[in-house]
Amino acid sequence: MKYTPFNFMSSMIMMLSTIMVMSSSNWLFMWAGMELNLLSFVPLIMLSNSNQETEASIKYFLAQALGSSIMLMSSLSLWFNHSFPMNYMSLMLLMAMLMKIGMAPCHLWYPSVMTSISWMSCFILSTWQKLAPLSIIVFIMTNTFQNTMLLLSAMNALIGGAVGMNQVHLRTIMAYSSITHMGWMMSLAATNKLIPAMVYFIFYSLLIAPIFMIFNKFSTSTNMDMNKLMSKAPMLQMLIPLLLLSLGGLPPLSGFIPKWMTIEFLSVSDPYILIMLIVGAMMNLYFYLNITFNMMLTPALMETPTQKFNFLSTKYLVPMSSVLLFSMPVFMMS
Repeated sequence: MKYTPFNFMSSMIMMLSTIMVMSSSNWLFMWAGMELNLLSFVPLIMLSNSNQETEASIKYFLAQALGSSIMLMSSLSLWFNHSFPMNYMSLMLLMAMLMKIGMAPCHLWYPSVMTSISWMSCFILSTWQKLAPLSIIVFIMTNTFQNTMLLLSAMNALIGGAVGMNQVHLRTIMAYSSITHMGWMMSLAATNKLIPAMVYFIFYSLLIAPIFMIFNKFSTSTNMDMNKLMSKAPMLQMLIPLLLLSLGGLPPLSGFIPKWMTIEFLSVSDPYILIMLIVGAMMNLYFYLNITFNMMLTPALMETPTQKFNFLSTKYLVPMSSVLLFSMPVFMMS
């Protein structure tokens, strides 16, 4: 992603609009913030002006516009016409936010858009763009919707794991992985464990940042490209598997910490939901292991390395530090 004044302005509007949504208690301001966020992110998707990115931006715009229209209709109905049942309007708002996040059952646009955009745009879509809708979901969360949200969380974990196992495109795999992780995080939010849910989101964001950065650096798109990384930077054979397995929640790596918290909170109150979440996480871990085995066991192409791996280079210091530092808490507790 090239840094230009236009990109900087779009990024600032995107961040300020998200903060506007998260800090507002008025539905009109929330809706306006969501629209500003949409209009500022679409230009960032289309930076290279490729046909794929143009198509992805249209899909993203249509999905977000549909979610915004449902949000506006339901919020205005609550505002002007009190004859509508409160739970019905809140359910419509919930579905609108699920559409904006890309969670099941409104997730079909999300993998399609992720497959066609750059890795940096994928990172923004997987992290920052989820904050505003998630804050609205927490705002409308009531005890009435607790069971509904728990079922939706389990459904997201299962769909993300089951469908992700059949994918070969790395962006699509990361999209379904995000759906699974959102299921785990929403299970915490549904049980009013907001601080653990925030911790889970922070862990997820920190873990995917170095992965997306490496994939963006080496223009990696499919499982076959993972093997080609060996000829470009052989030290990535150790780094990428650790990052992927940590993202999958394999102990004792750092990605197991948020899952450990979730297991402790749900093991007593909602054990059946927890079982479905664990099944989804195991399927997630399966396709991470599949990528890892393909990368480590398949002979690399005999080419001269095109990138010299330098431990002091800042381009590699961040992901290496992520593996080492974020793994330390588990070893310290064990």
